[in-house]
Amino acid sequence: MKSHRSKFRSAILLLGLIVSAALILQYAPIMQRVYALATLADADKIARNFMSIGERVPVNLIAPSSTPYRFAESSQTIELPASFVSQQITNSTEEFLQQTGSTGMLILRNGKTVYERYWQGMQANTTHISFSIAKSFTSALIGIAIDDQLIGSVDDPVVKYLPELENSGYANATLADCLEMSGGVLFNEDYGDKKSDINRFQKNYAMGGVMSEFISKLTSQREPGEFNQYNSMDAQVAGMVLRAAIGEQSLADYMQEKLWQPLGAQDEAQWLIDSDGMELALGGLNVTLRDYAKFGQLFLQNGQWGKQQIISADWVKQSTEPHAPHLMPGDDNPLSSQAFGYAYFWWIPIEPYGNDFFASGIYNQYIYTNPEKSLVIVKTSANPHFTQDVLGSKMAYVDLFQTIAKGL
Repeated sequence: MKSHRSKFRSAILLLGLIVSAALILQYAPIMQRVYALATLADADKIARNFMSIGERVPVNLIAPSSTPYRFAESSQTIELPASFVSQQITNSTEEFLQQTGSTGMLILRNGKTVYERYWQGMQANTTHISFSIAKSFTSALIGIAIDDQLIGSVDDPVVKYLPELENSGYANATLADCLEMSGGVLFNEDYGDKKSDINRFQKNYAMGGVMSEFISKLTSQREPGEFNQYNSMDAQVAGMVLRAAIGEQSLADYMQEKLWQPLGAQDEAQWLIDSDGMELALGGLNVTLRDYAKFGQLFLQNGQWGKQQIISADWVKQSTEPHAPHLMPGDDNPLSSQAFGYAYFWWIPIEPYGNDFFASGIYNQYIYTNPEKSLVIVKTSANPHFTQDVLGSKMAYVDLFQTIAKGL
């Protein structure tokens, strides 16, 4: 009898171990993702996390070009200004770069490298998360898809491609409304508020949630197309429209074919995806500094690379010039929640210089382009004080970039 009981207990124990192991295997990816995102901006981990997030959460890979392009080094390198003024405060450039967690900075002049520097273990072949710079890539791919006649027009209703959003806050929004951050949807994007919608979104993603399901529950706040209110869900919806339009390809595949290959990208990139395989069009792209610079140079050259027109010049113009009252820069614009100007996922300085425009991501990621100076500045950072410290504000970085431009 004891022998039978012992065997029974052993069998129950073995079954328990098998079930436990199965549960661990099933939920391990989610647990890893939750931990990675929960500790993403921890001061002692932030730099390493921003350079390795693609190794710990699901991604779609973007292969490098079969004909990689390498920028030549200019014989006339530059030094950064010793200081710059922002909001009437003089900042030491070196201290500013250190205090805002710099990881990489590259400057192109006339298509040649005049400055390149790395911090905190980043190297030339290290990918770094873009955050909202990914929105500018998404915009470029949408322009290409329109040229490919896969998307009819920016005036197309979102629900033409995403009927599942017919009962959401995006029911009456067009693709242009989303590209202009004017979707009219109620959404709080305060990263410093733990209860904000953007932090709810991040938690949902970390737990394996599907982005389209989260977005389908959002409601309308105002009529679309009338007021500029920064909302990353607008960018995600634009990316979902693109994904629906291109058919069987993922955004990563489309980007590899339409951008990475013809641009001569040197390195593999990664694009974070949700549990449904949809890329985080709003901010999940991981790219090396030199390949970010190629994207900026492409826009400097009005979408042309070598003899190929990768993006139409008209799309570059629409993307980087405000073309409606609610998109204009200025502290007193009653139709915008922000002082910076905006176009199709690109920013315009409050006081433009040299027709400049830039892509921006949280924690101080930038691609700054100044056509009159033939200048591209790429900057990656891992600023642990980003949500509390005005030192690393968008205004301060634009002032630094414009100071560099004026010194040329």
